[in-house]
Amino acid sequence: MAATKLYEKDLINIFERLPEDKANELLEFAHFLAFQYSKKPSSKVDKAALLLQQKALSKIWDNPEEDIYEL
Repeated sequence: MAATKLYEKDLINIFERLPEDKANELLEFAHFLAFQYSKKPSSKVDKAALLLQQKALSKIWDNPEEDIYEL
């Protein structure tokens, strides 16, 4: 617990010294890490959502009129 407080103080000091755009970047990265470590490693919901997205977007991806190599 004491190490956590030390890390917290260190991060706050770093955060306060950064320019606003870099502080925002650090905050976004912290949110990303929190999200990554809070997810379950093998979630069936995530796989199902991915399959639904692929199916929905296949109309866009498989459109020969907008093929990137034909532009």
